[in-house]
Amino acid sequence: MKHPLIAFIASLLMLASPAFAQQPNFTLPQLKAFVDMSPDAFRQEIKRQGFSYRDKTTTEWVSMIEYDKFAGDHTTNVMKSNYVESRAGENSIQFSTTDKAVFDALVKEARATGYTPADKGRIPGGETYQEFKRKNEVVRFVYPKKESGMGRSSYTAVVWR
Repeated sequence: MKHPLIAFIASLLMLASPAFAQQPNFTLPQLKAFVDMSPDAFRQEIKRQGFSYRDKTTTEWVSMIEYDKFAGDHTTNVMKSNYVESRAGENSIQFSTTDKAVFDALVKEARATGYTPADKGRIPGGETYQEFKRKNEVVRFVYPKKESGMGRSSYTAVVWR
């Protein structure tokens, strides 16, 4: 009697595993919705999508929580930053991926939905960024250094409230 039950449970897990093994492919509206979610709602949604807890940092001004997902040979990291009330306009989602195609799709989506190129520059670590704006909405796309060193290059999109 135990073996059929174990086989049944194993088959259910095998059916569910492809969904958890897929590389996430978020849209800009989905990332923007993450910014507006409460920390608990965000935690539930991101775990439902197969992400694992990575780290949490809390100061008197901000609370940041990070989740990772590994699928195939790509890594995705999502970090939600919630600031104190007086700085709530800085709340953001940072989406990083080693899958350049996923990143390029976000950049293409930004252009197609009316975001226009704005500020560009270099981050102290050597990465370059390009911001896109639409009315009062801002998305920043961060590109890795040309010579990223060890590991796969990571591409990042930051979406603000």
